[in-house]
Amino acid sequence: MFNVEDNIKELQLVNKKLAKLNLRKEELTELIIKDLEHDHEGQKAYDCGIWKVECKTPFIYSLDKKKYLTGDYKIPEKFNPIKESVAFSLDKKLCEKYLIEAPKKVREALTELIMKKPGKAGVTIKERV
Repeated sequence: MFNVEDNIKELQLVNKKLAKLNLRKEELTELIIKDLEHDHEGQKAYDCGIWKVECKTPFIYSLDKKKYLTGDYKIPEKFNPIKESVAFSLDKKLCEKYLIEAPKKVREALTELIMKKPGKAGVTIKERV
């Protein structure tokens, strides 16, 4: 029967192997994209012998929010790709607190509005010093 130390040692080995494999996967991905001369943004399928290879090379667009909010840049509405939106987020500590301390009607409303489910569990192993 395994004990926790055996499981920690094995997980540590698996994490090291995964890190090496992920690095190699990235290297092979770059080599294949280069070999296929897929040098543009987008997605395209290539026939390579018995394999059909799909290359995806997306670009990630992000906004320099500080610059945008200065108002120094006047972009006509017709050409403005920037859309403002409202995002809702939950303060986990306040949720926990209010689900215990709030009056009954408020707690009932909160439990109707807020779903709570387990996330992906994780274990990080630190080297012993």
